[in-house]
Formats: sequence, structure tokens, C-alpha cells
Amino acid sequence: MSVPMKVLDYQRLVALNESSIRAGRKQHIKPEQIPADTGKTYTVNFHFDHEWGGGKDVRMSVILQLGELMVWLDVSQSEFDTIPDVDMPELEWEAFVCCGVPPWTP
Repeated sequence: MSVPMKVLDYQRLVALNESSIRAGRKQHIKPEQIPADTGKTYTVNFHFDHEWGGGKDVRMSVILQLGELMVWLDVSQSEFDTIPDVDMPELEWEAFVCCGVPPWTP
């Protein structure tokens, strides 16, 4: 069995982060957290809808390094919708989901 998950390539991760910063969204990736590996993919293991600036936004947990570094990233609903779904084997899905989410930073 496979389960769809949102997966970002390096270019999309950086572009979404820059868009989040430009828009003034609260949660984005700090420059020192941007991965150096431009060939890797980054999985979204949790997300939820919230309102920002009178519109619908999405806050998502992105795994930059499994079990070690996860970050919150705020994006617009339309940006979130463009992130491709990739079918993950159930065991990989479980590993991504079970590693948790980043600490909450109000």
C-alpha cells in the first residue's frame, strides 16, 4: 500500500520560503537552516489550514533532516496546492509521520 505525501525539491523549498518571507508570514525557514544539499527532497509530514491577513493560509511541517531538523513554513493555499503529491510506501509514510513536528514557536 502507498500513501500520498507532499514532497518539495530544493528549488521549490527555497522559493516557498522566500515567498513566505516577502509576504511577512510568521513561520519561515531561517537562512542558517536552509539545507546545503540541492539534490535532496523534503517531505511535508503535517499541515493545517489557518487564517492570515484575512485569507486562507497553510502552516506545514517540513522535514529537512529526518529525526533531527523539522521546521514550520507558512504558505498560501494556492502555493500549497502546487506542491506535488508523491506516493510513499506505508513504512516510509509512517517514519515521516511518527518523527513528529517542530517545536511550537509562538
